[in-house]
Amino acid sequence: MKRCTRCVMPETWPGISFDEEGVCNICREVEKKPQIDWAERQRWLRTILQKYKEYKRSRGNKYDCLVGYSGGKDSAYTLWAAVKKYGMKPLAVTFDHGFPLPPAGEWNLMEVPKKLDCDHLRFTLGNGLRNALCRTGSEVNGDFCWHCHVGVVAYPLQIAVKYKIPLIIYGESTSEYTSYYEYGEEDDVGERKVNRMGVNLGITAEDMAGMINVDMRDLSPFVFPSQKEIRKNHIRAVHLGSFIKWDTKKQSELIRDELGWDGDDVEGVPAEYFYEKVECMLTGVRDYLKYIKRGFSRATHLTSIDVRHGRMTREKAMELVKEYEGKRPKSLDYFLKIMDMTEDEFMEIALKHVIKPHKFDKNKIKPDKELWDQHLWFVE
Repeated sequence: MKRCTRCVMPETWPGISFDEEGVCNICREVEKKPQIDWAERQRWLRTILQKYKEYKRSRGNKYDCLVGYSGGKDSAYTLWAAVKKYGMKPLAVTFDHGFPLPPAGEWNLMEVPKKLDCDHLRFTLGNGLRNALCRTGSEVNGDFCWHCHVGVVAYPLQIAVKYKIPLIIYGESTSEYTSYYEYGEEDDVGERKVNRMGVNLGITAEDMAGMINVDMRDLSPFVFPSQKEIRKNHIRAVHLGSFIKWDTKKQSELIRDELGWDGDDVEGVPAEYFYEKVECMLTGVRDYLKYIKRGFSRATHLTSIDVRHGRMTREKAMELVKEYEGKRPKSLDYFLKIMDMTEDEFMEIALKHVIKPHKFDKNKIKPDKELWDQHLWFVE
């Protein structure tokens, strides 16, 4: 399987392409960062934020902006920056996917907004609907995270419309990890953007309601406001990563020091990435699915970022990829239980979605170790 000659991203990564030197389009996009006038971008951002701050406060609105908050490193840094760096008064909005990683993930989710004195709105699906959506997403597209991918975008946007909050602040630019957009051109909001990036796996809320045979009102959290509603309410999005040099490692250290934000061990993640995906207990299962389908998982993604930042050699990245990828996570046992699914069924579903030229070899799979606190996680 072909990999980038600079980082270690493979040809099965969505939207990837390689130039004549074998360098991927993501690396080429990140190459532009040193050429960007970040000081000018920072002034540009402050002008935008000040405009919205004055506009909302002149009309007596409590909130200057909305920040979608998962408790993970990027949204925690974004919330910190909105409050401490830019003097905004945000409403933190959480679409809870239902699998917060204890103890760190739950603590980060609930305590960080308190430390920043932010109002915080948390929405959680019932387990029955959540599990039905996970199973259907797995069967249709080989990804049980449809409810999370769509909910974290659609639900905060609904709240922005409802409370007339015209500015949504996101964290990293997608240019850090894909090349659907260039730095600075991501003001688009709504279903049009998630369609372009494939976030919704090509499945709308209306599609899903038919698949799981529920009333459309049950899936209302996943319905995007229309473009007419978005325009009427003048809703705009900004990504901090288009205005500042985004560096998850440094930012994670900052929120740990400033807020007590906590990292933890996560399945399939090298120990040095203490900050990665502590908001989800099923990261190991999702990455295992990705490995079955695409031949790589999270270590590939994380080490590629460090290679681009000059913190790691490509050779070291490949060593970590070989050490951490291709293992069956212990959390799969819990996932199979709540999905009412056998492991054979799981494998049959996953193998329907293998992306060529990857060929999955089950004989190479080894069991991953159980994490130190994993016996405490799974209480239904």
